[in-house]
Amino acid sequence: MLPLRDVHRPTNSPWLTRLLIVANLFAFVWQWADGTVGGAESAVARLGVMPLCYTSPGSCGIALPQDAALLWQPLLASLFLHGDLLHLAFNLLFLYVFGAGVEDRLGKTRFFCLYFGCGIMASLSHVLTHPFSQTPVIGASGAIAGVLGAYLILLPRSWILTYLPPIFLFPVPAPLFLVLWFWGQLSGALNAMIGHVPALLTGAPEAPVTQIAWTAHLGGFLTGVGIAWVIKPWWKKSKVRSPKPKAHGAPS
Repeated sequence: MLPLRDVHRPTNSPWLTRLLIVANLFAFVWQWADGTVGGAESAVARLGVMPLCYTSPGSCGIALPQDAALLWQPLLASLFLHGDLLHLAFNLLFLYVFGAGVEDRLGKTRFFCLYFGCGIMASLSHVLTHPFSQTPVIGASGAIAGVLGAYLILLPRSWILTYLPPIFLFPVPAPLFLVLWFWGQLSGALNAMIGHVPALLTGAPEAPVTQIAWTAHLGGFLTGVGIAWVIKPWWKKSKVRSPKPKAHGAPS
């Protein structure tokens, strides 16, 4: 199922969501140009999150604390890199559909913190579940998964216009769409975990069994749910309007 748009109409312009979309597009163009000349030192190799470097920094030639930036930079930069055009297109479609509503509910500053906070937690979730992997992880998927999780909490009554190939087009309740999406990620993660259990137990270098960081998606989504759950009571209280003042001289 592909989301096309949501029925929620934001009261404020979602310019931060649009800015993130443009930033990802520019980053992809730069990444493509860099990859044509960078070889092994391409953007993915330099800025992707390699789990082994976080669980065993010395094996990557990283000496702490002086080289701490070599660990922090990928956590942020990797959120703007993508494996191919299809990867980029899917991510930006989901950000376009779900980002505006969450940005409208949270405001610019909190949406900014949610996006990058979920992205970082998503990468760390992948590190936790694939500690010996030497495959760099890139993509905005974890951050956008956090937006989806926040959407589930903040806009539970919304509907998503959905396309089901080859010809079906119909509205779906947002909670149903997001629960099905989460179930797909969970199923993918469980299947992938079976493939890397031997490496996890022995500490041997892990051979990639999938190109999708399923646990990063799950970690980002659950982080978004948690953040929105904490913020929501404050947000609802702030949206309660004060009673309209009575006109001067009106009887009480």
